[in-house]
Amino acid sequence: MSVAHLGRRATLLLVPAMIVGAVMAGSGKSASAEDTDPTAKNERCATRVSIAFTGKEASAAVLANPQGSIDTLLTDAAFIERFSRFINGDFNETPGATSAEDSSYHMMKYVLEQKLPYKDMFLGQYRVAGDAQGNNVQVTADPNGLGYFRSQPWQLRYAGNELEGYKLVTAYRIMWNTVGLNLVASTNVPGADISTAARTSNPGCTGCHGPADKNAAAPWFALDRAAKVLTKVRRQNGMVTFTPPTEAPQMVADKMVNDDKELVQALVDSPNFSFNACRLAFKFLYGRAENVCESKVFDACVTEFKSKGTIQAALASVAKDPGFCQ
Repeated sequence: MSVAHLGRRATLLLVPAMIVGAVMAGSGKSASAEDTDPTAKNERCATRVSIAFTGKEASAAVLANPQGSIDTLLTDAAFIERFSRFINGDFNETPGATSAEDSSYHMMKYVLEQKLPYKDMFLGQYRVAGDAQGNNVQVTADPNGLGYFRSQPWQLRYAGNELEGYKLVTAYRIMWNTVGLNLVASTNVPGADISTAARTSNPGCTGCHGPADKNAAAPWFALDRAAKVLTKVRRQNGMVTFTPPTEAPQMVADKMVNDDKELVQALVDSPNFSFNACRLAFKFLYGRAENVCESKVFDACVTEFKSKGTIQAALASVAKDPGFCQ
């Protein structure tokens, strides 16, 4: 089964009601008894923490100190595998055709194992590549690397099919993966003009693609502007190549950027990056995004993430809050 698909299935185990229900059913105690019995509350917390992080029943160490065991669980191989699959499932709607296409899984696993800053997932000088069949994937040092965004399998997977070679799909994926941008695509009628000129002049399109005039006001995520700082796709005789951009700089993410590296740096430097890191932490631990009533916990997560820079810090901040075990 693919990495991405397993990542999506794993989140089903994280829904709080399911966890609480399982504990109560197993103990045979009423909800009120659970709330007043310290031993039962501790067992419930241990079960919740262990399942959330590793997908396994609580060990003796976790039972002894559930939330005090979180830092140790964050180094557990089961957690690293589980979270890497979760990220890959969140960043890709469908499984990759090969393991190499699931570059975000391999990059996330490497970042966790090496205890690297979360931003290295996108900015680190690495390359994710496999053999000719896309298997035996490894993350290796590459002075020209950009997280997994310049890895050939990922670039080919999300090159898109824009008529003039602009990588609109790649631009969207970069912003989705880094800051959680979520746009809803519109469906054009057959024969509609979808050229660059039409996308950047039609009022129904410029809200996402941006106007042709680079000095005109546009949404920070203007897709055509972002695509113009990326390499362009060239297809000939069944071969796909990428040529350097020629229309930079462009205003994207509230900064003038010249290439993919500057684009990713602008996104990582934005407040949206830390916000999305904590949203991912909530989705992993709770199986959903944060609620309005959880703003205090969410804000604490953002502060901790900004201070330490690791996704582990974001996860620990949320899971160590007393409310996680209530």
